[in-house]
Amino acid sequence: MMAVRVLLDHDVQEDKIVLLSLLMAELGVSSVAYAFPRVKIITTAVDKSLDDLLHLIPGIGDFGDRYFGTDGSSSWIDEEQQEPHSSSSEV
Repeated sequence: MMAVRVLLDHDVQEDKIVLLSLLMAELGVSSVAYAFPRVKIITTAVDKSLDDLLHLIPGIGDFGDRYFGTDGSSSWIDEEQQEPHSSSSEV
């Protein structure tokens, strides 16, 4: 929403602004559409809800963290990538 505000502050007409998003929450779509009714919104999907951490449900996991290699949740690490656990019965 701040990006739209910056464009408007630089005299870009609202009906000339296109918001392009990989994935949006229904709340985000509603917020943008309410604040900027003439901005065109293009997205691949709209998820219905958010969890307590404002993550999309079901979402696409920590896509940004995976793509950019940034510090994200350990919950998205595949089991294949995790180190095998040693057993106390091994000698």
